[in-house]
Amino acid sequence: MGDGVADQPLGHHRRAQRSREPHLVSARALLIRLARERRAVAMLELALVMPLFLGFVLTGLEFANWVMANNRAQRLASMTADLVAQSGVGSVGASEKQIYDLFSAIDITAQPFDLRNHGRVVISSVKGTDNDEDGIIEERFLWQRFDGNYVAATPLLGCARSNPLATLPTSRALPLDEILFHVQVTYDYQPLISRRPFGWIDLGTAITRTATYRARSTQFQTPSPVNQFPAKSKCTTADGL
Repeated sequence: MGDGVADQPLGHHRRAQRSREPHLVSARALLIRLARERRAVAMLELALVMPLFLGFVLTGLEFANWVMANNRAQRLASMTADLVAQSGVGSVGASEKQIYDLFSAIDITAQPFDLRNHGRVVISSVKGTDNDEDGIIEERFLWQRFDGNYVAATPLLGCARSNPLATLPTSRALPLDEILFHVQVTYDYQPLISRRPFGWIDLGTAITRTATYRARSTQFQTPSPVNQFPAKSKCTTADGL
């Protein structure tokens, strides 16, 4: 009887151990399967990396589009200055109607960038003068035309209505009676996705590009007036009128 009492706990312990063995085996098998299963790990890695990867891709696209806008603005400035500089010889130059047509052509050429609503084009004609005959050459505005809704763009040479003297770069002094045409194209860049990347590197989104060409003829003083096309000479309005 004593032996039976002593064997009862031992038998109970063995039965409990045998009942736990299937659970231990199944847990061990699950761990082995998880260690061998790489698909779940790959999905987890993809989930962690994908936001970073997309961020790099989208930021790259944004900056590529910004560079394209810069190049387009520079080409527009050069094209416009060249066209105005060769727009007629002798006493007959461009008319106000042709200036209107030129602004319309710039809007079309700027596509897909909306230069009409988010940009500004300034065409300035400047001449080296010595009106007071003191031997000091002054860069004086002959005429100036404006177009585009981005009126926040400051004319780099100044506004002819406010000051008849232009502010040319110090490296560009005009000789007496020489005429040059300066074109400024400013575009307030509209991002594809977000402006945030430009804030990270303190890069403004307003793009300004300029071009300067000498006049083909010094006799071209101002665009010929046309009744239906008033001069766009006001620097504070979107349409220059």
